[in-house]
Amino acid sequence: MRWRDGQLIETGGACEPALNCWGAFTTAGCDGGIPLLWDRHRSRLQNSAEFLGAPAGVSVPDEAEIFAFLSAAGIEGPARLRVVVRMVGGGRWSVEVTAAATAVAGPESPPVRLSVDRWYAAPPLAGHKTLSRLSWDLARQRAAAAGADDVVLVDAAGRILETSVANVWVVQGHVARTPPAPTRCLPGIMRGWLLENLPAAGIRAEECDLDVSEIDEADEVWISNALIGVKRVGWLLDGRWESWSIFERLVAAGVPAPGWPRSV
Repeated sequence: MRWRDGQLIETGGACEPALNCWGAFTTAGCDGGIPLLWDRHRSRLQNSAEFLGAPAGVSVPDEAEIFAFLSAAGIEGPARLRVVVRMVGGGRWSVEVTAAATAVAGPESPPVRLSVDRWYAAPPLAGHKTLSRLSWDLARQRAAAAGADDVVLVDAAGRILETSVANVWVVQGHVARTPPAPTRCLPGIMRGWLLENLPAAGIRAEECDLDVSEIDEADEVWISNALIGVKRVGWLLDGRWESWSIFERLVAAGVPAPGWPRSV
């Protein structure tokens, strides 16, 4: 006997409970049939899968295999690549790859509007992009109901964590700060690239705790992930921003995301 969608269903043989959605995933941007920053995505995904119990060396595809997949799928323009590693039962793990064309964000995309959602603490698996996304999804739904594009998550002490799908950057002068990972947020792939490459654009990058009250003093606020690159924030709490001179330096840096110009 099973219970499914409010119905009792007679089944033969032993009754085994359905598996939870146990696993990890990554979402990468693609352009020109090329997976951007894939080595970084692959390394993080393998580490997360093994942390969750997958056998060492779980077969996450390499860049050449992803390139061949995109070619076979006929995907040449901007695209979103999703790779999932999950437990399917009996000690077996499955790796699934999908891709779909996507609209580009790019540096000219309009500024976003963010709301704030308070959590008691950072999630216990903040360092891993797991398939258990309910808390993030619900926070994003609440933000959408309030007319926002995304939500900044804040812990009980007022420290900024991340958004439902991106990392957060608070910019003052020529310094861009982001919460520390993995204690406060996911170590995002674009976040890692920015930490390494912002100095070349004349911007000092720092990891540190950020109180939500610091938003009001920020010259600029950004969010980042591998699909959008970096987006400007135009509205958050009492902050309103209409110019982003520091953000403009990123265009010349050649952010490796769909729709962004290559380094000049």
